[in-house]
Order: sequence, then structure tokens, then C-alpha cells
Amino acid sequence: MLTVLACLAINGLPRFGSWVLFDDDGRSMARFEAHVKCFDSASGQFYSCTKDGLIEHVRGIPETTFKRFVDIGKKNHVATYGLVGDGGLGTKGVEYFLGDPARMQAQAKALADLAVADGLTGIDLDYESMKAEDRDNYSHYVEIVAQELHRRHKLLAIALCAKDTEPGDWSGSQSMDYERIGKAVDRARIMTYDQHEESGAAGPVADIAWVKQVMAHAIALIPKNKLELGIPSYGYNWSSPRAHGVNWTEFSALPGAIDAGRDPASNELVLKTSDGVAWFCDSVSERPKLDLAKSLGIRGVYMWVSGSEDPKWWDIFEKPGK
Repeated sequence: MLTVLACLAINGLPRFGSWVLFDDDGRSMARFEAHVKCFDSASGQFYSCTKDGLIEHVRGIPETTFKRFVDIGKKNHVATYGLVGDGGLGTKGVEYFLGDPARMQAQAKALADLAVADGLTGIDLDYESMKAEDRDNYSHYVEIVAQELHRRHKLLAIALCAKDTEPGDWSGSQSMDYERIGKAVDRARIMTYDQHEESGAAGPVADIAWVKQVMAHAIALIPKNKLELGIPSYGYNWSSPRAHGVNWTEFSALPGAIDAGRDPASNELVLKTSDGVAWFCDSVSERPKLDLAKSLGIRGVYMWVSGSEDPKWWDIFEKPGK
């Protein structure tokens, strides 16, 4: 581990972490294990919130998978977080517990107890279905979770929607009070991606000029030593019958992908298809964001998601001079 950290320091690279999925084809976990020496920390897909506000291991995933993730982390001195999200709940499901102090406290305690039981470094919160008016309640919930975790000597990380002004320009970002949340958590992971996403017009997933604006806003409100810049390892295909996300394998399989051009501003790969256009964030377009994180003096970068990336991404960390 010391050798890896020394290598990163020599090459001027920031700390690296990533979210790791357990419900895919196994690729995400395999990439984590294969390149674990590159990681400072990783957030595994551990928990889900049920409609009654309770927390449980994600259903359908073998218990051995959770243990293996933690064991890999411990063996390689990588901090491991249990990711919990609101996927499938929707706004009403989240508000079921956000509007009730007793339910918030019960969920916070459950998360902290599970972090201890599962041997994790901490919890990684990823709630994104709130309304703007949930801002105070969500901040209070984050503070309660932090208190419960800190009592057990565990850490709290959080995924925050990207924005460059307060309170934000849509309900998800408006529900997240950067300053208040930043005081409570130990790691604030800014999701600096989906500048353009599948429900809107085609365009860069994360133009570095936009990323700089978002991070300047975050730095003004959240301590630098807690901040991690979110990096996309995916793209979108805005083609018929509907726009959808694509990983590197899927993008590479598109006709003509080997000759894809680059957007001058974002440096992302751009490929015109027979009925639309596809964009992808590869290692070339994302490398400048590592330099940005280093120059900003923030803690590091965090990738969504392990297993989706351009394989050349790992050359940056594993091959000096790349």
C-alpha cells in the first residue's frame, strides 16, 4: 500500500475511489479486485431502504459477496463504505421517514449498527429523490446518521448532486444544503456528471468547464479535505428507440466507434450513429479532472462506476508516466 501511495504522489495523482456494483454481471467487482492497488476507498452496493423506512442488505445478492468486498478492502488497506440509496422508493417513499423524527433516528441507528456488523469503514448515502422542501429534513437526517456513525467510530460519506449556485436549479440539488451537510459528513462526493443525460438533449456528460464551476461552488461551502470530485466512466447513446446509458463495451460495439471523434470542449468521444449520436467519457477526457482535483487541493476523485470504464483508465495509475 505504501508503494502505491508513493507512486501516486510521484505521478501527481489524487486519491482514487469508486462505487462498486454487486447486481451487474460481476464486472464491477472483478475490476475492483483486479485494480485494488489503485484504490484509496470504495463504496459497495450494500443496502436499500424499504418502503417502511427500514434498512436491509440489497436483495438477491449473496451474503458472501458483501463479505468478499470487505475482505478485499481490508487485505489491501482500502477503506470500504456501504452504499445505501433510495432507488425504487421515489419521493413518497423517502418522505415517509424524512418527515418523521422517530423513523429518521431508527434508520440512522440501523445504518450505524450494520456498518459495525459488516465490518465497514462507514456508510455512503445516496438519496436523490427528495423535493426542494425536504432540504432541512434531509440535512437533519444526515446529521443524525453522522452522529450515530461517529459514536461507533465509523465514517459518513455522501453523494451530492452537482450545482454551481445555491439552492440549485432542480429539486434534487435544491434538497441538498452543501454547507450544512458538509459540516456533518466526513466525505462529500460531488456527482460532477450528467450535465447532459438520457432524458434531455445530447451533449457532454461532464464538460470540464462546467465541472470547474461546480467544484468552485462546492469548495466555497465544504472543507477541501472532505471533497471528492465525481468522475463518470460511462456515456449516453441518444439514438432510437430511446436514449440510454452505455458502458465502454457497449460504446465500443457501436458501428464506427473505432473512428469516433472528440468534442473540442469536453474532449469526450462523440460518435454519430445512423439515428442519433453517442458520447462517452474515456480515460483521455477524464485525465484532466485528476489534474484539476490535484490543483484544487481536494481529497481526491470518485468514479461512477467500476466496471463501466475504458480499460486504459487503469494505465494512468498502474503505469508511471501514463
